[in-house]
Amino acid sequence: GQRVHLPVDGTREPDFVSQHSYHLPLTVEVIDPDQAKDSRSTVVVEVETTQGTKVAVECVLSRSFAPSTSEFDETRNPALWEGRFVGQVPLLLGGPESPPSIPADGAAPSGGLGRILAPPVDPADALLDDGKQKPPGVWVLNVRGDDHFHARYQDALRPDAKPRSLAAQAALFTAASLRITDENYREPATIAHVGKKLFVWLEDPDLDTTEKRDSAMVRLLTTSGEDEMLELEETLSHSGVFSGSFPMKAVRKPTPGNSQGEIECFFGDRITLAYLDNVSHPPDSELVINTSIPVAVGTNGEMAAFSKVFKNEELAIQTQFHIAESYFELFKSHLRLERSEKAQADLQAGKRVLRELQEDYPNPKHAPRVAYLLGQFAQEMKAWDEAIHAYRSIVVGHPEHELAPDSQYKLGQCYEQAGQLDEALESYVTLAATYPKSPLIANVMLRINEHFYKLESFTVAASVGGKFLERFPNHEWAPKMAFRIGQCHYKEDDFKKAGLAFDASVKRYPDDELTAQALFWAGESYRMGRDVPNAFRRYNRCRWDFPESDAAKYSRGRLALPEMLAQFEKEANLTED
Repeated sequence: GQRVHLPVDGTREPDFVSQHSYHLPLTVEVIDPDQAKDSRSTVVVEVETTQGTKVAVECVLSRSFAPSTSEFDETRNPALWEGRFVGQVPLLLGGPESPPSIPADGAAPSGGLGRILAPPVDPADALLDDGKQKPPGVWVLNVRGDDHFHARYQDALRPDAKPRSLAAQAALFTAASLRITDENYREPATIAHVGKKLFVWLEDPDLDTTEKRDSAMVRLLTTSGEDEMLELEETLSHSGVFSGSFPMKAVRKPTPGNSQGEIECFFGDRITLAYLDNVSHPPDSELVINTSIPVAVGTNGEMAAFSKVFKNEELAIQTQFHIAESYFELFKSHLRLERSEKAQADLQAGKRVLRELQEDYPNPKHAPRVAYLLGQFAQEMKAWDEAIHAYRSIVVGHPEHELAPDSQYKLGQCYEQAGQLDEALESYVTLAATYPKSPLIANVMLRINEHFYKLESFTVAASVGGKFLERFPNHEWAPKMAFRIGQCHYKEDDFKKAGLAFDASVKRYPDDELTAQALFWAGESYRMGRDVPNAFRRYNRCRWDFPESDAAKYSRGRLALPEMLAQFEKEANLTED
């Protein structure tokens, strides 16, 4: 229950400095009986960080964080009687330019009591491209590791009749976590092997202090005498997670302080990592975090075929990418041929090449291409969560990379194939808004149209179809989209618009395979709209221009209707006259 107090009853000092963990929502508490009129009463507190991000918090009556006392045992609503208000703010690592809200997909921290008052939004920014309202998100307060919170409350009613601005402060503090892990940074490692790498994972949001990827330093000690400082790099901007991999070199007597990113150790050694969590700490926390791991006595021998040693590093990197991509193509071929064992072998070989690439060339500029290939492997295996994680790491961490538009599109595909249609739609709309010149926009618009058509939101589907034809009139799917627009209007019972849409489809794409159907459905639209002359002409043209089609068969059936026979006589009389 760490929190910021805003007392007004004189029982505490006006400024109370506390510490707060990033992993918990920030809690503000106001005691003001003057504002406690009934159980629905609220007060508003403004919270601002030292970097300038701010929110307004609506606090509600609650004793959730009050000290227990028997004074209110017989009171029906002690919070109302006492005038104690509480509000909570979810925190997220970020800066002033970070979005103030994030999608409500379950990944966001919970707000708890009270709520953040949403700032005024331009009505145009509250709509998606199709005119629908954007789905509600979760409002957060973006913070950095070195932030302090400053809360202010306007106490309007005081005994001296002089309104006063009350303030409180809190420093951000989060206990760090240090681990030695496997090569995927997921499971804890139990033993280290000389000749391999040591993988280090550190979580400490306090070190996220800039808009760029920050770094952290850990100290490495061994029983044989190694003593080095190792640098870890933040995985993404504002992730608060730092990682690094370091090769272990066999040396009987290490030389402390000479490291170039290598660890000198020997068989039977013990490696200890220490991290100084040098921020303000509560009394029960540890200032130095330690973790250790034994070094195996002996190691497995390996034999590999000799290959080329490249003098040009970029050429070596590109060659490994080509090898991994080749394994991916083999993997797809074996899947199609239902050779599951060979497909699995290709999958493992491709992942091994990518893993070696990450270890040998840890430059983060290669991360998007590696993640893209891993996402493709996972997508082919229908491992949607793994593919989503890979593609999202590109669009979030490397939005300017050349693979980002395609990754955004594939992210939508994975959500769609996983049955998460709302998330898929959001991904497609994000692609259209973020990368408007991408050649994938056509496919995106097709999928958005299909999404709303299946939802029976035919007006929106027709609008998307119209924009598609404006932008891509010569696309291979344009005739089908023109036909789809007519279908949407017909299903909405707007038969006049439907007839005009089917007519436009026939006029624009006269040689398409759908033209016969478009003529028939134009006739149906006009008939349902009681425009018999136009319906008669569409049916008649369909049976004359496409006599062998199913649409012509249906048209001949419609021409046998009484109103159509009457129209035939009128047309014949006009011809004689």
